[in-house]
Amino acid sequence: MRDDAFVPMTRPTLVDGLRKLGVEPGTVLMVHVRMSAFRWVVGGVDAIVEALRDAVGPSGTLLTFTGWEDSPYHLPMWDAYPKWQVAYRDHQPAFDPAISSARRDFGRFPERLRTWPGARRSAHPEVSFAALGPDAERLLTDQRDNDPFGIDSPLDRLCEADGQVLLLGAPLNRLTLCHHAEALTDLPSRRFHTFHAPVAGAGTREYHMIDTFYGAFPYYEDGRGIDSPVGTMAQQAVAAGAGRSTQVGAATVWLFNSRPTVAAAQAWLKHEFG
Repeated sequence: MRDDAFVPMTRPTLVDGLRKLGVEPGTVLMVHVRMSAFRWVVGGVDAIVEALRDAVGPSGTLLTFTGWEDSPYHLPMWDAYPKWQVAYRDHQPAFDPAISSARRDFGRFPERLRTWPGARRSAHPEVSFAALGPDAERLLTDQRDNDPFGIDSPLDRLCEADGQVLLLGAPLNRLTLCHHAEALTDLPSRRFHTFHAPVAGAGTREYHMIDTFYGAFPYYEDGRGIDSPVGTMAQQAVAAGAGRSTQVGAATVWLFNSRPTVAAAQAWLKHEFG
C-alpha cells in the first residue's frame, strides 16, 4: 500500500475536527464509535478516548451505552432451544457492573470506556451505560429496573443536561437516544418485553422494558417499510435541524443535540402510530 493512500487519524486531528463540528467543552457527550470508519487511528481506541476527553475538557463527561455481552434478554424467545434456556437459567454468572463485559457488537469503545480509570457504570443488566467525568454519578444513579430508557435513565439525565450525542464514524442507526423517545411516547401500540436476569448480590430479578428487539412499535407491520426505526428517527432529527455532520479524515461524524433530537423522534412516532 502506498504511504499516501490515506492519512491515519491522530488525536490532535480528531480533537480539532470535533471542536469545529461543535462539541462543547464542559458538555455531557454520549458517544458511539465505529473505529473502522477511520481506517487507521494512531494509538487505537485509547487515542479515541483521550481525544474525546480533550474535546470535552476536565469539566465534561463522556457517556456510552455498554449493555452486557451475556444478557439473558433473549432467553424467553428461545423456545426452539430448550437446552439453551436450561443452561442459562441454571449456570449463567450474575451481572456485576464492575466486571461484566460490554456487548462486543457495540464495538471496542464501550468496553474501553467502561474499564478506563475512574469510569462508572449503571446497574441495569441489559441497558447499562458507562460514564467518565464529573457528572458520571449523576448520570448513572437511580436508573429504573423497569423502563431503563425512560424517566431517570442516563438518557433522561443527558437531556436534562442539554448534552450532545456523537456518532464517531458510526451510522445513524446507532443513535441509542431514540430509545428514550420510544420510552417517553405513551401510545396504545407501544410494546414491551419482560425477562429475568441474575444480579450480583441481589439474586434473580425481573425486568420490564420497551421491546428493542422486535420493535417498541409495530415498525415492520402494515406495509410500513421501516427497515431501521432508529435510523429513521435520526433522519427526522436531522431534518429538524437537531443533527449535523462533517468529515474527519476518512469518517463521517455526526453530532446531535439531545433535547431537539428526542422531540423530533417523538413527533414522528406520534404521527406514525398515534
